[in-house]
Amino acid sequence: MATVNQQELYGGAITINLPSKFGNISHVREVPDHQEVFVNLDEDQSVIVEILELAAEATDDNCAAFHFQQLAEDNDAEDASVVQSVSLLNNAELPTWPADAKIYLLLGQQRIAKFNEQQRLQQHHLATAASTFSSPTAAGADARNLVQIMMVVFRLPRQETDIVLSYNVPLQISDSSSSKQVAHEGNVAEAEVWFRQLVGSFTVREWGLFGN
Repeated sequence: MATVNQQELYGGAITINLPSKFGNISHVREVPDHQEVFVNLDEDQSVIVEILELAAEATDDNCAAFHFQQLAEDNDAEDASVVQSVSLLNNAELPTWPADAKIYLLLGQQRIAKFNEQQRLQQHHLATAASTFSSPTAAGADARNLVQIMMVVFRLPRQETDIVLSYNVPLQISDSSSSKQVAHEGNVAEAEVWFRQLVGSFTVREWGLFGN
């Protein structure tokens, strides 16, 4: 069984329990100040926390779908993104959160290529096509993996903040993806059970982090 460690986020203002196999990606590359990113390289999974200004253009009931769509745009997955379900979590299950907090769980899927991988593959196929006078097929130039995304949005009206916690699990790995060598295809039911435990451990210890 993997060792679970309490990780301090944002200088200790927030804590979360994560298996030791998840490493802090900021040790490898720069991460924006509003994000905390942890990656399990062996299974190509990631846990991402974002502290965002409350999205006033999205109603409470639509805020999870709004942030999921923003993620799809960031992942260049607008044409391959689907929301499977959205549910409002019971505050009684998460007693450390303020009574006015609205907490939504979204399950969805996106087809996502690793950073710049799809573009590099398409350029390779175009170059090959030009040299052989043949046309690259869309299927042959697709490095995108089918990824299950589990997302919780903590909507905090008093703090004018949306906290977005997301967990990404590969379900189908493209033969053209570099992940093919390391990742395995995950189980959605097992991942959801674990993600709910993760959400239960997510705790704000210093509310001054939000400035009000």
